[in-house]
Amino acid sequence: MRVRALRSPLSWLAAVLAVGLLAGCGGASEASGKPAGPSIPNCGVEVPTGTPPARVFAAFHNAIEAVYALGAGDKVVGAAYLDNQLLPEYAAQFTAASYYPEEYPSREEVLRLDPDFVVSGFTGAYTAEGLGTRAELNKIGIGSYLFTQYCPSADGKDQKDLAGNDVSLDSVYGDLTDLGRVLGKTAEARALVEKMKKTVAGTESKLAGVTRPRVAMLNRPGGGELRVFGTGDVATTIIEKAGGTQAFGDVPGRLTRIGTEELIKRRPDVIVVPACCGAGVGPSGAQEVIDGLRKDPALANVPAVRDGRIYAVTFAEVTPGVRNADAVARLAKLLHPEKF
Repeated sequence: MRVRALRSPLSWLAAVLAVGLLAGCGGASEASGKPAGPSIPNCGVEVPTGTPPARVFAAFHNAIEAVYALGAGDKVVGAAYLDNQLLPEYAAQFTAASYYPEEYPSREEVLRLDPDFVVSGFTGAYTAEGLGTRAELNKIGIGSYLFTQYCPSADGKDQKDLAGNDVSLDSVYGDLTDLGRVLGKTAEARALVEKMKKTVAGTESKLAGVTRPRVAMLNRPGGGELRVFGTGDVATTIIEKAGGTQAFGDVPGRLTRIGTEELIKRRPDVIVVPACCGAGVGPSGAQEVIDGLRKDPALANVPAVRDGRIYAVTFAEVTPGVRNADAVARLAKLLHPEKF
């Protein structure tokens, strides 16, 4: 769950020289520098919005689907990697892209695809161990965008060193709007954001006066320790918009380790398990974890387990991106079926 590192390159210098010769890198500024033309700020980096990129590499599920949702799927030359099944409306077009399902490709492999822009849903792509910092990519003529809920404290930092970021849906809407400007898809971004806002508003309008259940969103990768989606994450926003209360409101971060005793102590009314990871994984991918929770005698008196209120969703739904509004609507129906 977002803990894999990109493979080390055989020769970063050789790759830089190769792309520099192909793309021409004269005059490229540092990532933190101000481009000559119009631009938008993104995690401390100014991203040009003049000429749209022609060849896009998309890293992580939320970035991949965002590019397709904005109508720029024909620009995707490569992608890595999907948490779940791609939305059906993008699947046919996606097959034309070079896809790396098991692990991130090396720098050399990405550069071989000759992208002029990289969109990433998580910060791990832009590190010295990954594709390189955004400043390094910019020097060789490759622009970049990062979903802002994963802005690091400085360019090149990884997911363990995030800035104090906005984890509301407004942040998601802002990313889609800004990415639409960068990709030359402003109208498409506006329509997408308005549709998402309408879905959320329609859901919230049905939840006035409801009693809010305590919701724990968690997983157990590989059958090991429990990991909870805590505060400082869009998952909490989705829970709250759907008429729930975050059961782990004082636990920071995404996929923070907790003990069984802590889950018992919190007594959640509902447990939500996001299924992950792989291009063929749907909600049923959470079944093994759900079965384990149901059969654990230590959890028998936890209200969610006792009352059979453990539900499967997908990891892609609770990651900042185009699925978040539908995730709110879907979770609200699970929490408050009497309202729908």
